[in-house]
Amino acid sequence: MGTRSPEIGRVVPLPEELGADVTPGRHRRADDTLARHRRADDTLARHRRVDAIASALDNLQRRLTTPAQLQGFLQELCDCVVSTIVEADMAGVTLMDEDGRAETAACTDRRVVDIDLNQYRNGEGPCLEAATTGQIVKVRVDEVVERWPAFAADVHDIGAASYLSAPLRVGEAHASSLNLYSLGSHGFGDLDVALLRIFTSFAEVVTRMTREAAAAHDEVAGLKKAMVTRGVIEQAKGILMAAERISADEAFRMLVTNSQRRNVKLVTVAHEVVEAVAADDGDSD
Repeated sequence: MGTRSPEIGRVVPLPEELGADVTPGRHRRADDTLARHRRADDTLARHRRVDAIASALDNLQRRLTTPAQLQGFLQELCDCVVSTIVEADMAGVTLMDEDGRAETAACTDRRVVDIDLNQYRNGEGPCLEAATTGQIVKVRVDEVVERWPAFAADVHDIGAASYLSAPLRVGEAHASSLNLYSLGSHGFGDLDVALLRIFTSFAEVVTRMTREAAAAHDEVAGLKKAMVTRGVIEQAKGILMAAERISADEAFRMLVTNSQRRNVKLVTVAHEVVEAVAADDGDSD
């Protein structure tokens, strides 16, 4: 139909009527709109993932308050990793003692135990390598066959197609690792490696702080006990000095001699002296 020109009153044909192809422009605008939506969705997904990781780390920190809770903490660590790292279908923690004996301390799936036992039996595999070398190990199933043939043959029917293991230093274990297993052959990516590093670093900090806090608590308790013990001994010395008319050093030697002769603690002898005087005072009343 065209449009009428205001200048001379003639009809100006539209681009479509002249045979011009306007489809590419429309497609470009549509593509740009779709790209913007995708970027917005990706940004939202990343924000949600960051929030999920932050929440998981906060929960982990609350889970461990004493060294005795380490077992439950490691289990919570495995659960959090699987829930926040998309490619991870299973997770487990390998602990090794000073003699090199390994055990699976926590896991999210029974198949993890089967996989790990085959590693321990063969003395090879991603979990052991990460624990002993202190390096990240990321392999797919075809690489596993080349690097650890005996292990690969034993776990072929279990179904794990990709492995990601990171060194982890927790508790009194000589070496350990946090291990992820994927049932998909696509493998773990660089982002997965970065996220696993975050979890292992956080776990190491939390466990170290917990051990240090427990040690400080024990030290304070020991000091308090020592103060009480010294007070009782000084009280017993004073009683002997007054009763026997001897010096402080002589009174202390009397307590020590009594302790050694009877093979009992010095503080026990001191308590007996103090209690004997208290009993005498009670009888006199």
